[in-house]
Amino acid sequence: MAAILVPATRSEMLRTVTAMRNRIIFTLTHDSKETAMWNRIGFKVHKNHMSTSFGTEVNLVETHVDWGSQAKLHPARIRGRKWLPGSASPNYPEFLKPPKDGFPYVFTPQEDTTASPEECAVAVRKVVREVLERSNNGAVLFRGLPLQTAEDFSRVVNSLGLKLMWYEGGVAVRSEIAKGVNTASDEPPEFCIEPHNELSYTSHFPEKIIFFCLDPPSPGAGGETVISDVREILPRLDKDVVDKFEKLGVMYWHHLPSHTPGAYLSWQKSFQTEDRAVVEKHMLENNTSWRWEDDNLSWWITLPPMFKYRGKKLWFCSVHVNNASYFSAHPLWFNKDIPDHHFPFHTYYGDGTDIEAEVLQHIRDVHWQVSMGFQLQKGDFLVLNNMYCQHARLGFTGKRKLAVALAMQDQVYPEDC
Repeated sequence: MAAILVPATRSEMLRTVTAMRNRIIFTLTHDSKETAMWNRIGFKVHKNHMSTSFGTEVNLVETHVDWGSQAKLHPARIRGRKWLPGSASPNYPEFLKPPKDGFPYVFTPQEDTTASPEECAVAVRKVVREVLERSNNGAVLFRGLPLQTAEDFSRVVNSLGLKLMWYEGGVAVRSEIAKGVNTASDEPPEFCIEPHNELSYTSHFPEKIIFFCLDPPSPGAGGETVISDVREILPRLDKDVVDKFEKLGVMYWHHLPSHTPGAYLSWQKSFQTEDRAVVEKHMLENNTSWRWEDDNLSWWITLPPMFKYRGKKLWFCSVHVNNASYFSAHPLWFNKDIPDHHFPFHTYYGDGTDIEAEVLQHIRDVHWQVSMGFQLQKGDFLVLNNMYCQHARLGFTGKRKLAVALAMQDQVYPEDC
């Protein structure tokens, strides 16, 4: 079912000021922190909408989506779901929760527009700067922009003024489809990808991850895009579990054969090169250990489980989703009888010892307890702060195709100095 869109109203607005050109103008009531955010960019009463005017054809309004009604029509089962690691746990929620108000914020054009991708980028960038960068929010969804193709998406992301980055050393199965743009995942459609922060198993992770819906899933066919607020994870984790990981760290192990048919991701594709020297240069630059066995590559790195970002300590690791237990529910790997370190990836405590199965399950339980999701629509443009917001995907039938782009942190936040 298509999402129901109604104007956002804010009856308690405290004052109205004239909004100047190229500034976002809003009508809203928020708590004092949010009001301060919108005060920086100006208020104006405008047909009970929050809107954005840039002197281009794109005028964005914050839009309410009735996520709850959509979820009731097509509930997405989590507990007991096939091809979802750990789903037999009684601590998994029975169904995926719908998004909550403001997570994500949703913006749509106020009226039909034929703006170019570059003009769309001007409007998108303004909202991203205010909502994500200046106000510590985790997610913003742009819906209804005149964008259709991977090339449209590429033109937008390359016009946002962000430092796009290459997916070097990543373990996801992806294919480049436009400049700075890859497929989000080429995993089998029935498989459920667990909540995770992008590239948190490396020392060169992005600050933002941007998704674009090329082909939406059909209503009721699954394929929900899942998001989780990272700031809700650490308080729910068992203190003894957290303390042990803080003491020992997390070792991420990867096994990448040379060009090999089958389910493995080759080191050539992961690092997008045929040259061992290029791979070794990357390893040295990123403080990573490696070894070659014939023409097969194994590499590993030990990282802390948490990361301080904008003055706050966050649970920022992929200890569960990068563990070999991930493959126990993978349609291409579930029946493989091979050592853990010969799966494409695995995790250990930082001292090289095995992580207990019950600890991994507890971490999975918590991640799904704080997760929520929805089906993307054609042309949806979803920007996540990778530090604050994890992402995942439920399995699906039929079609579904997303594109993705990554952007580095391009500023220093005073609270981290």
